[in-house]
Amino acid sequence: MNDLSRGQLLLSTLLSPLAMADWLLDVSFELSSYCHSKHTVNTSLSLLPGEETIFFNGLSQSQHNLCREVVGRAQLLDVSADEVKIAFQIQERLDDGGWRTILAKTLSTGLNMPILFESENTDLEERVKLQIEIMTA
Repeated sequence: MNDLSRGQLLLSTLLSPLAMADWLLDVSFELSSYCHSKHTVNTSLSLLPGEETIFFNGLSQSQHNLCREVVGRAQLLDVSADEVKIAFQIQERLDDGGWRTILAKTLSTGLNMPILFESENTDLEERVKLQIEIMTA
């Protein structure tokens, strides 16, 4: 009987409005550094729980006209009535083909409540600004 009640709880959780909602993520990302020109991305996308979504894949151009690929990923980790947790990862492809992680952060926020995260790497003279807002469709 215990397994049956656990299964019913799981089924009701999966059918809850929170689990069934379409999650829309508004992202504003800005990368600025001494050797790069300012790189800005503003986008909106849908997120599915547990699936990683690329929210941008573009080129960053330095003062010396060197272009590097920059990729941003988001993954909806957890949804409750009070908060939504999203993992972000932003990476830059290096000249040798390897990847450098610019940002790896999990942010928690509520629905329709914008949140801002800023970070500065003084060694690289680099500044990252990430603003997000979660909405349901």
